[in-house]
Amino acid sequence: MRITIIVCAVIVLGLLLATIQVPILDKDTINKAIDDAISEIKVTPEEKNTVEKAVLLTVRELEKGQRRRLMFLVSAYLIIWLVFMLYLLRMGKQQLSLDQRILQLEQDAPIQSEDSS
Repeated sequence: MRITIIVCAVIVLGLLLATIQVPILDKDTINKAIDDAISEIKVTPEEKNTVEKAVLLTVRELEKGQRRRLMFLVSAYLIIWLVFMLYLLRMGKQQLSLDQRILQLEQDAPIQSEDSS
């Protein structure tokens, strides 16, 4: 039982670490998006710098917001798994206690066969 819980914990932590990695857009992708946007809306060269700054600020803010939302999601997921694992540990302890109690009752009162009555 404990081995199963440990294995589950390791798997969950591995998945959490893998999901925490927020994909960050590289400069080439951003520049291509900026060029595509500029060609579609036909801005003047003077407005090009303003558009580039606006896009870069927007991308930066979106990535920061994505990190924050992802941390909330990971935190909630981790709390749920911790509660579940604690519940499993508690159930395991109760099962051991019940097994010991049954064994003690069997030793205190031996089972009488039906043939002897």
